[in-house]
Amino acid sequence: MAEVERSLQVVVKEDWIAGLSPAVAEAVRGRMSLIDVPAGETLTTAGHLATRMFQLVEGYVRVNGVHRNGSASVISVYIPGNCLGEGPLIARRRYNHTAVAWVDCRVSVLAARDFWELYHLYPQIPEALCRKFVGLISRQIEVRDACAAHSLGQRIAMMFDNFVEHCSGPERQDGIAIAFPFTQSDIAALFDVSRQSVHRKISRMRTLGVIEKRAGVWVIADRQKLRSLA
Repeated sequence: MAEVERSLQVVVKEDWIAGLSPAVAEAVRGRMSLIDVPAGETLTTAGHLATRMFQLVEGYVRVNGVHRNGSASVISVYIPGNCLGEGPLIARRRYNHTAVAWVDCRVSVLAARDFWELYHLYPQIPEALCRKFVGLISRQIEVRDACAAHSLGQRIAMMFDNFVEHCSGPERQDGIAIAFPFTQSDIAALFDVSRQSVHRKISRMRTLGVIEKRAGVWVIADRQKLRSLA
């Protein structure tokens, strides 16, 4: 199961700032300002000029890809520690994706001017970012291969298990709750399938007593069964 888990990671778990030496990490954090971002508010908008980067401190952010017809789909979930927006700054391009606060979030912000001063002052920073970008490319290849090698039911089960691992909410008697809201349409867009196909797989999981949705919250009732489905 460990190899399967690595092959389909919807949740991005990477904190390059924490990997810097304490002095350099402190220099970066010292230039950042802290803001509160309400659920539903946009951090970055695809096509807009990149003027700053962000690090998520609390909450969850959904990173959306935009299809040709204008519709958006979740491609990644960012958890505390994750940074976004550095790539477009380095490439001097516009933001590639739209990032939206999925719940109320707290975010550290670094302006482009401060980013570039730190980038040139500390060689550790470009080295850390290089490792991050290579890791992201490898992850994209792994996700693509996993989607080709596993059935839709397996992919949905792996996705939920990935959420349980990194995005579970407060403990409750009926199982493990996922800490942010998402719909079957989100799942369908993520895996590029119809909502009806997702509904059939979710219905089977419900029949098996694996998963339930209560008051808009997904609850994993039996993680062991969930992992066996993956």
